[in-house]
Amino acid sequence: MKKILIAEDDKILSMRICKALEKQSDTLDVIEASNGKEAIDVLKKHQISLLVTDIQMPEVDGFVLLAHVSEHYPVIPCFVMTAIGTPEVKPKLPRDLVRFFPKPFGMDDFVKAVIETVSRDIPRGVLRGISVASLCTMIEMEKKTCLFEVIPSGEERGVLYFDRGVLYDASISGLKGEAAALQILGHEKATFRFRNFPDKKIPRKIDKKLYALVEEAVASKASFDEIDWGEVLEDDDAEA
Repeated sequence: MKKILIAEDDKILSMRICKALEKQSDTLDVIEASNGKEAIDVLKKHQISLLVTDIQMPEVDGFVLLAHVSEHYPVIPCFVMTAIGTPEVKPKLPRDLVRFFPKPFGMDDFVKAVIETVSRDIPRGVLRGISVASLCTMIEMEKKTCLFEVIPSGEERGVLYFDRGVLYDASISGLKGEAAALQILGHEKATFRFRNFPDKKIPRKIDKKLYALVEEAVASKASFDEIDWGEVLEDDDAEA
């Protein structure tokens, strides 16, 4: 029995997802959580095969939940539900474990994606996790204001400063601005922390668009391939 964790504070949408998955009840067990905190508690008690999460949630939001999953459960695939439509940033993203579903999305396509994902075997010992680039893209999509700490294994932490989804500045190993952002975005595996934006005004030192920085940072990495966003993002006007 595969366990699917649904982290969504909208009770009606959560109920619709559960109902859509009812026909698969012989092979799928659906567990609901109303926020990221509840979802983290569920992850401690159950072996989860797929996480489906909203981003905007009370107490602990989807960003913190995804960072937790990437650090502690890096083989769990994640579906992200977002109220933001097809993002402006969509030329390249790493093939990690994230798939986006802009609200509203068609339940038939969603159920099909769930079945395909949980039926896919992940080889033992493969620790993938969510990439720096994907989380940064989600920050931009959701227009989040935060300090995004990226901590590569055995290396100095880097910090990305986002103001309403716009990358203002970055710092790592004595580097600042664009040079620091390129170094941080080039990391595939890292742990993440989210902090509130400081009260003092941070001057903007990065003018280049995030997608351009991502492209430049990962251009030389063979594991990052161009994605057909038709496969990743469901049609905006899909049947609700």
